[in-house]
Amino acid sequence: MPAERRQPLKIEVPDQKQETLRFGRVGLIVTAGFAIGILWPRVAGFKLVPSVPSQPADSSGSADLTGAPADPKSGAALAGSAAATEVEPAPAEPPPSTDRLQISEPQFVVCKAKGKKKKDDCDHIDFDRLARPHIQVLAECQGAEHMEGVLSLGFELDFESQTVKAIKNGKSTSLAQADVDALMTCEKKEFSNVSLVGISHQNQSYSVFYKVDFPKPGKPPPAADAAAAEPAPGEVTEATGHATVAWDVALVRGSASRDGAVIARVLQGTRISVTGRRGDWYRIKYDVKGNVGWVYRTAIGM
Repeated sequence: MPAERRQPLKIEVPDQKQETLRFGRVGLIVTAGFAIGILWPRVAGFKLVPSVPSQPADSSGSADLTGAPADPKSGAALAGSAAATEVEPAPAEPPPSTDRLQISEPQFVVCKAKGKKKKDDCDHIDFDRLARPHIQVLAECQGAEHMEGVLSLGFELDFESQTVKAIKNGKSTSLAQADVDALMTCEKKEFSNVSLVGISHQNQSYSVFYKVDFPKPGKPPPAADAAAAEPAPGEVTEATGHATVAWDVALVRGSASRDGAVIARVLQGTRISVTGRRGDWYRIKYDVKGNVGWVYRTAIGM
């Protein structure tokens, strides 16, 4: 068979000028495409990505969202600093003043030891230091600011259980019954967790009363009216006149002090003669024999 004729292999070396021309064309095409892709959407008004939000322009509707008052002349809401003005909160209403109450010294009516009641030789226990702050809370009870009258407030103290066993109102109470019920509910809640632990005592139980005076609203306390006439401590001011026992039982003591020995008991409604005064204590003649003793001012309504 005749041998095939082979074509000779030809190798072409590219011309450098031609290659530079080709790359130059590619560069022109890419540049033109980039320019069309970036510039054309802007010229035509198209947005390929969302724009950054800008500050909204002031408008009449934006002021409504701030709560700014409307301008009476233009009808538009006030803007600027007026819209940003802070309104100061109204001052809180102050709590009721405990000075409204006039609380007497405690009157220990009766005590009991080993089942035997005693009236004349009850020791004076330090219950007042514990009780007085809780009694002053009566000024904060609902409706107390409008009350006018006297509350005779009694406590039954039981040292076997170390608790205030009962709270009651006495006969000398002059408040309306609805007011009494409200005050007693308030006071029973206040004393519900009060303990007598730590109070020195000689008897097992005590009955003690306070007179809580609610003066007429707006009337200054009696002590303020008589401040100028207050005698010096220890000085006895002579007096003449009569008074009526306001307490259920007024304790007459041998000296003008709550630590003075009890020398007599005078029942409510008894007329007595007043012969002198030392501070908050009054010297009285408490019987037809002319015997003299001292009572605390609230016991005779002073």
